[in-house]
Amino acid sequence: MIDALLPPGADHPGRIENFEGADGLTLRYRAVEADAPRHHLLYCHGIESHGTWFLPAAERLAQRGITTWLLDRRGSGLNRSHAPGDARTEGVLLRDIGAFRRHVGDPSLHLVGLSWGGKLATASAIASPGGVKSLILITPGLKAIVDLTIGQKLRLLASLPFGGRAKIPIPISSDMFTETNRYLEFIENDTWRLRHATARFFLASLKLDKILKRGMRDLDVPVLLFLAGGERIIDNAGVLNMLSPLPEERLVTRMYDDATHSIQFDQVDRMVGDIVKFLDDRERP
Repeated sequence: MIDALLPPGADHPGRIENFEGADGLTLRYRAVEADAPRHHLLYCHGIESHGTWFLPAAERLAQRGITTWLLDRRGSGLNRSHAPGDARTEGVLLRDIGAFRRHVGDPSLHLVGLSWGGKLATASAIASPGGVKSLILITPGLKAIVDLTIGQKLRLLASLPFGGRAKIPIPISSDMFTETNRYLEFIENDTWRLRHATARFFLASLKLDKILKRGMRDLDVPVLLFLAGGERIIDNAGVLNMLSPLPEERLVTRMYDDATHSIQFDQVDRMVGDIVKFLDDRERP
């Protein structure tokens, strides 16, 4: 079943392991390891996706001496059987990242966040900066074009006093990710893809926004930012404005004018090359 979920361009599912999450919940993740790793990446996926969507990139990164840990968010991917699409609070999500980092020995690493995962990775770098060498943001959800409808927002608010477990549709369609047929087919047929999230997950997401707004000036690591010219999910100008407090020398921006949102599929070799150069440049004296 795991092999059937692999996207085009991925040859193997990675090594699947367990760790104990923030509240004792057993969570699973994938490791795609380099033989002699020069860098370690911790990857946070998007709101609908899961770790396999980054496997083609992780395999190429491993060939270039970079190990990637693909951490599936609770309620997603390998961890979808426990309350799909749910997160009790933003603090639980951040503590899951901290628990995973302790599980692997708390090495120095680079946080990678794709789409909504860019929000979580950035908030984690602000909240727990120790050992974070850089932040790599791939079409990050720091500011979005898509949004819930008024009716969905009212349903969300009505659910919160009763535990916030109402399921709200995620306002993203398949063609917003990519226009490449083989990836579009994979996304549309991915049975692990989340189509709904709970009201309290959306509330946790809003609280992550507040962490970003309050703490962006305290973000003290180099940032590599990827943006797509054909973006239909993320507000590129809004993302750049969110990152404007960073000193110019700490922000490297790569605009892929001919790409849609999922550059980890459509532009994987180009993206991997830019990531490797960025990481290696940070290591040079």
